[in-house]
Amino acid sequence: MVSRITGRWQWLCGSLAWGCALAVGSAHAQTPVAYVMLANSTEPQHVSSMEIVLEPLTRKRTSPVVNALASSHDGRFLAAAGDDHAIRIIDVASGNTVRTIGAHSDWIQALAFSRDGQQLYSAGDDGRVLRWRHEYPVQGKEVVQLPYAIRSLSIASEVGLLAIGGFSNEIVVWDLNQARIRHRLKCDCGDQRCVRFSPDGKQLLCGGRDGELRVWNSLTGEETASFHEHRGRVYTAAFSADGQRITSAADDRQLIQYDLQSGQVVLKRELARAKLMSLCMINDDLVAVAGADNNVHLYDALADEVVAQLIGHQGTVAEMTPCGNLLASGSFDTTIRLWDLESIDRTAVEAGKPVYAPLKMDDSLRIR
Repeated sequence: MVSRITGRWQWLCGSLAWGCALAVGSAHAQTPVAYVMLANSTEPQHVSSMEIVLEPLTRKRTSPVVNALASSHDGRFLAAAGDDHAIRIIDVASGNTVRTIGAHSDWIQALAFSRDGQQLYSAGDDGRVLRWRHEYPVQGKEVVQLPYAIRSLSIASEVGLLAIGGFSNEIVVWDLNQARIRHRLKCDCGDQRCVRFSPDGKQLLCGGRDGELRVWNSLTGEETASFHEHRGRVYTAAFSADGQRITSAADDRQLIQYDLQSGQVVLKRELARAKLMSLCMINDDLVAVAGADNNVHLYDALADEVVAQLIGHQGTVAEMTPCGNLLASGSFDTTIRLWDLESIDRTAVEAGKPVYAPLKMDDSLRIR
């Protein structure tokens, strides 16, 4: 364990303990060989990467699959969860776990930090949404219990809303200030895999098994757009910084971008020969996409090509999130990797490969 915790994070690392007799697992960081394959290159190059290996809980025999990640806005702490029903709070600088929380009774599928970092929300297959904060030092406070498995959360701190999606034909929008359901937004499909607010919180999207994306005004609940371009399950989608474009990825291997003003598809690319299951908008011109081929693909819209592939995971990359100027990826191989984007940018420059969009995180896209 480490003790590099000060200020508002003391409650998180010192207070969030499980009230039952649950032995905690830790984690250790290492720097194994990782590679970047630049566009039009034939040889991979070494790249800076930290691998975080999650230790199993003592009552379990194996390390957990990592399929849920959330980062604090300042990038100092990372929350990770998966199939062992526990949440680990990780110090990003050291890669060490500073607290393990026995949180749910089933697989955890989604995590979300509030913008100020004072609250962490978790949800999963047990249908419960829990809130962790310093007023509740022993266990999480239940926000809502839904009669189906939850697969995605998104928080819009600016407007006080939390979106919840899962195995249901409705998206629940929870009012954080009034502690009640604000909207029940109807969908045609009972398997919704992603919900995501726009950066200003005024729009909300969802996507799922039928390949359709729907967009609503999150304040009024009015549907404003729908697109049905994917031929497979949509696992993830996100808004641009100005909320005018949506980028989505699905198991049909397609990365698709939509313009909300014109209602037109402006980009459609097959980026990998495998299902695309996770996506992270680095900035409006650069997106990280990953999935069942175990690699992270950095697609540059200005260059209209994959400018780099990040090679290191040994299993499906199920989730990605920004941590400062690092990109965190969680995998079915039971590890988390932290990729140094600045190092990758320097590697490309030194190799004489143009990178049209800078490998730098857009602050407005960090908390989604």
